[in-house]
Amino acid sequence: MTNIIMNEKLILLFDSIRDPRDIAEVIHLGLALDIGIEFTGSSLYPEHPKVVNIINSWIPGFIDNKKLSHVSIHHDFSKRINVLKKNGYSIIGTASNANKSLGSADFSKGKQVIVFGTESSGLSKEKIAQVDEMLCVPMKNGTSFFTIRAIAPVFAFEALRQKKLI
Repeated sequence: MTNIIMNEKLILLFDSIRDPRDIAEVIHLGLALDIGIEFTGSSLYPEHPKVVNIINSWIPGFIDNKKLSHVSIHHDFSKRINVLKKNGYSIIGTASNANKSLGSADFSKGKQVIVFGTESSGLSKEKIAQVDEMLCVPMKNGTSFFTIRAIAPVFAFEALRQKKLI
């Protein structure tokens, strides 16, 4: 799988995502918004038959012509973050308990990577230490997290809106 970033100003990086539907959703999101999707850690392989079949149900013919040039896999989170930083990306982590909200973030300048951890445990303390800032979407009514499928589009649309790319 090649690493061809469609729109180099924004990448969404997912660490250790195992659910085939989550993987399919974020691959579809990357296609729809013309942005790079990266997986690190023990993430399920994007060409897994369950993932491909799910996407094929949304995009007929996908199974025969897999459009995955915007997707890349990097098993070592720390090495990937270091490479991205050397290439001028700021690294934005996400967590439901972050002190800064998405509404106060400035995505208008430069290149960003938005990092998502697992729904059950989020990003580890070691991984949080490698990001430049942490953001959250404030929640009400006793909720404590968003699913990957819900939160990734929110961050992506806000970043692209600020960059005037949508």
